[in-house]
Order: sequence, then structure tokens, then C-alpha cells
Amino acid sequence: MDYFLIEQYKKAQNYVDFSIDFFTKKKIWTEEEPLFFSCENGAEKVYLPFLDCGVCAVSKEMKKVFDTYQKGIISRPMILTDAESKWSEVFYCIKLKEIDCLGNSTIYRKNEVQKIYLDTTKIGYNKVFHIKNIPYGHIVADLEVVEALLRKNITAFDAVKLAQEGCEIT
Repeated sequence: MDYFLIEQYKKAQNYVDFSIDFFTKKKIWTEEEPLFFSCENGAEKVYLPFLDCGVCAVSKEMKKVFDTYQKGIISRPMILTDAESKWSEVFYCIKLKEIDCLGNSTIYRKNEVQKIYLDTTKIGYNKVFHIKNIPYGHIVADLEVVEALLRKNITAFDAVKLAQEGCEIT
């Protein structure tokens, strides 16, 4: 099975850009009510299905696909609003299962991962997850999930194929 690192779409222009501060990130999973963030909407702003804003934030459509393929996803609603244009959009902060699946071939530089090699024997039947001990916001999804996103016309994200131990990407 192939696995992909889901990242914020790098070629997008005029997308809604915001970040969640350290204190909000610290308490995000201790409360249940929705988070509210004020954004300047404007007619030309693009709302990507995956936002790298300090936590993993996904659109409700993307979350629906993830929930179909992976049980146990913890989520908290996050409402982006623009009071001036009376616009709002629901996103979800998601917390996925963390799997210790870095292979022995993973390349490090200055204690940071430079190239990920997955040990697929440790992934089991998980379809959408985080890699344990990698601190930045990321989502790993298998090929079936990525194909499902594309079939639902959720396309404004980058999917980087990950190497697996014992087989090199060509």
C-alpha cells in the first residue's frame, strides 16, 4: 500500500492564512465548545481543505472522508468568521492516532527528519494517522483515502508519496 503525507497546498494564492497561538494550542483538547477565529474574508480569498495553522485543521468535507476510513479521530469544531461580510465557514481541528512507524532507514539531519521511510509492518490497518515523534502538523493517508478525497473533488492539498523500507520510489 502507498502512503502520502498530506500538506497544505503550496501553489495556492490568496488563501485564508492564520495561525493558532501557543496558549490556544495548549488548551485546544481540554475544552469541547467550538473555537472562533476572525479572518478577513474578501471576495478573492481561497479556503483550502487542509490548513497548516499550528494544528491540523481540515474542512468538513475532508473530515467526512477521514471519518469514513479511520475510526477514533478526535475533532473540535473551528469556525472561521468575517463579521464585515457576514461570512463563516466550519473547519475541524483533528487529532489522529499517532503511530511509531518510522523505519530504520529514515534520514535525520541535526535531529530533524529529512526523509521519511515508513515501516509499514507497524501501521497495521490504519488509513489516516500522525507519525509519532514528528512535531510539525501533518497527516499521513493511504492511497485509498487520497483517491476518495479526489473522487469527492477535494483537490487543493499536496500529497507527497512517502518511501517505505525495502522499496524505493521511482
